[in-house]
Amino acid sequence: MTKSLKVRRIHVYLSSVLLMFGFIVAYSVQVTDRNNHEVGDRSDSEWKQKVRLNEKIIHEKETNEMLQERLQKLRTEVNTKEKDLSERQAISQQVVHELEMLRMQAGLTPVFGQGVTVTLEDSKTARDFQNIADGIVHDQNLRDVVNELFAAGAEGIAINDQRLVSGSSVRCVGPTIIVNDIKLAPPFVIRAIGEKETLVAALKMPGGIIDGLKQRTIGVTISDSNRIELPAYVGENNDKKVINLREESNGGEGKNEK
Repeated sequence: MTKSLKVRRIHVYLSSVLLMFGFIVAYSVQVTDRNNHEVGDRSDSEWKQKVRLNEKIIHEKETNEMLQERLQKLRTEVNTKEKDLSERQAISQQVVHELEMLRMQAGLTPVFGQGVTVTLEDSKTARDFQNIADGIVHDQNLRDVVNELFAAGAEGIAINDQRLVSGSSVRCVGPTIIVNDIKLAPPFVIRAIGEKETLVAALKMPGGIIDGLKQRTIGVTISDSNRIELPAYVGENNDKKVINLREESNGGEGKNEK
């Protein structure tokens, strides 16, 4: 009886072990099937997502290519317009530069630059001269100095702040000298813009105009500067008052030539 009871217990234990083993196997199979199913579903989802991403990438590439073509076209158009605009600006700047040059040459704008200043004064001993007129600065003396400066390359000249232009006149009326219809009194300050060394050399030429004035004891002062300022011409051009600044002492009239 004892042996039979032991056999029954072994059977119970064995049955329990087999039952637990069967349960574990069944559970493992179930879990494995479920995991395989989930993996399959996940793989399908990832595949679909990859397909959508690839389609999106292809679409973006096509869009980028279209945008690049459009950008290249716009760049070409912009370059063409910039070139046209640059040419127009160059022409405009050239026209403005030429206009400014003409205004400067006409004396219509104030200008500055290096140049010289020549001051002429009546002789202090003029009263002792047999002919007092020999010690006085005349209009012809001013014209001679101005012409010498122009011949030496002066780009602009003013006498006592009266800018000389093609219609300017330097003439003597009684005891006064009139420039641009403005009466001037000594000292006469002639300012000229140009290469200062050249202008000074022309004025100080031996036997030149300045030497002739000094022989008459006319007060002459010459100085150069890196900045000479000339005012703009103020007045109206009038053909009746045009006097050639290079005329000889015979008083002939004509057009001023620089």
